[in-house]
Amino acid sequence: MENALSIDVEDWHHDATRPAGPATRAEIETVGSRVERNVEALFEILAAHDTRATLFFLADVARDQPGLVQQACTLGHEIACHGLAHRPVSGRTYDELRDDCLAARKTIEDIAGTAVLGFRAPYFLQPPDLWALDVLVESGFRYDSSYMPLRYFPGDVPRLDGAGGAVRLENGLWEFPLPLSRLPSGHVLPAAAGGFSLRALPFWITRRYLERFNTEVGPTVVYTHPWEIDPESPKLPGTPGYVRWFNNVGRSRMRGKIARLLSTFRFAPITEVFATELAR
Repeated sequence: MENALSIDVEDWHHDATRPAGPATRAEIETVGSRVERNVEALFEILAAHDTRATLFFLADVARDQPGLVQQACTLGHEIACHGLAHRPVSGRTYDELRDDCLAARKTIEDIAGTAVLGFRAPYFLQPPDLWALDVLVESGFRYDSSYMPLRYFPGDVPRLDGAGGAVRLENGLWEFPLPLSRLPSGHVLPAAAGGFSLRALPFWITRRYLERFNTEVGPTVVYTHPWEIDPESPKLPGTPGYVRWFNNVGRSRMRGKIARLLSTFRFAPITEVFATELAR
């Protein structure tokens, strides 16, 4: 079975978790950009395994690194949208999010020279954020891949369909959620989703739960970030300690794990894996 591989293209300083707020220009210039070298390293890993992916670009990154967007297009990857500047949906108004989505989509489309069909929200979407899916329809997107309803205690989580797979919403938008798996403890967690789980857990856990999801539900979407393969990527001053730990664990092994994932499973861009659904 072919799953979809996705990359959230953001730089080391795109972090809204610290109390002091977004990075200042001086803080960014102290380190400089690291996203280009990291995405190009991911391109090399993907090419070595004859794999193409969906790249959810922040408009900030696309504007500052237009060559990276164009290189992704040349290599046959899908270009999608991650918003303007990595701000979470929660706490924003309908109009603010709509203006963000419209501006981000236009910026990326102008650089890529191709239509942008997909969106992923920074920090994903939780059940209270589902109003944002109507904003995406109004902004011209065909699909979203943001929904990851986490609970850190045993019990069910609210899914958009019974199994947690692809679902077409009443507003016409397709949602391709990140895969959630029930563990023996009763917890429902993203063991097969990539990201932190791929970095922190033994590879056999990812393989086992991704295989199980494919058998029980169908194809799904796995994700990563460019900074996850960069052990030297810093954090902003004032970033909470738990965020530093969460983002640092396993980064020295992530390149090898991604290569192993691509050797074990077949991956393609979201619009190819779910072409039948999007054609409806």
